[in-house]
Amino acid sequence: MPVLYIDEQGAEIHRSGARLIIRKDGEQIGAVRMRDIERLVLFGPIDFTTQAMHALLDAGIETDFLSADGRCRGRLQPPEGKNVLLRRAQYRRADDPAFCLSMARSILAAKLANCRYVILRHHRNHPNPALQSAADEIGAFAEQIAVQPDIPACMGIEGTAARTYFTALGAMVRREFAFTERSRRPPRDPVNALLSFGYALLTGEITGALFAHGLDPDAGFVHSIQYGRPSLALDILEEFRPVVADRVALSLINNAVLQAEHFEPTDDGGVRMSEEGRTRYLKAYHEIMTAEVKDRRADGATSFRAALRTQSARMRSAVMGEAPYNPYTPR
Repeated sequence: MPVLYIDEQGAEIHRSGARLIIRKDGEQIGAVRMRDIERLVLFGPIDFTTQAMHALLDAGIETDFLSADGRCRGRLQPPEGKNVLLRRAQYRRADDPAFCLSMARSILAAKLANCRYVILRHHRNHPNPALQSAADEIGAFAEQIAVQPDIPACMGIEGTAARTYFTALGAMVRREFAFTERSRRPPRDPVNALLSFGYALLTGEITGALFAHGLDPDAGFVHSIQYGRPSLALDILEEFRPVVADRVALSLINNAVLQAEHFEPTDDGGVRMSEEGRTRYLKAYHEIMTAEVKDRRADGATSFRAALRTQSARMRSAVMGEAPYNPYTPR
């Protein structure tokens, strides 16, 4: 079932029987059966009635509230699963240095392998010696992570590799856009705005998948536990940043789907997408999340959205000691 995104500023969500009705200025602008969606994602100032809220909870539909630039403000979800034994095991694992180090080595090495995959995929169609060099360098960094003695050392190697990767990403950006470095809170240019937006969407989806498997998204193993941070969701996010969010950003820019007029300044000196820009982005994001992709472990094919659920299930198995965690790589 799909995720329903609503970014029509000033819209209202009502319930009518088994359907959600979207209205604006007193007129109906959309309708959807609740059985046809599994998550609702709202951007910016969008209201919904108490009846609609109760219906969503009764139907087991999670609702994410995001700002217009994609930052998570909160979520509405049905009651947590009752598997307290799983969550207790998860908290014990989070306090186990050996388990956390094993996770860090595995996940961060996979992330760098996926960064390398994105670079080489672009290099095949647009040959550039600098890209091949960056891919080789990142591959060497990935091998180094496996022998690091602790998580800070793993994160240090990953950080150095990330600088090489983002330099290569800048070389892959074509047309009038420029990207020289990663900037957040706020993103300082259109490319960074796209990356931040994509990472926020993925984090929300991963959080929902972890909840569905009875895990606590806040108790991670690679990212330290901090108040208000979905550390476990961020752990799994590392695997999917390059192959989903970064590729969506490159595709939208390089294929001229998004242009300069689809971005606007923010009050804090940053940049975000306009409402029209978000609409175009969400269409592309939904397409890549649901498209069939090769997966050697899923009878040859899966989708990224299904892969998020698969990785959450694998994380659950690792927490319970049933199998080592196997991070996602496209091949």
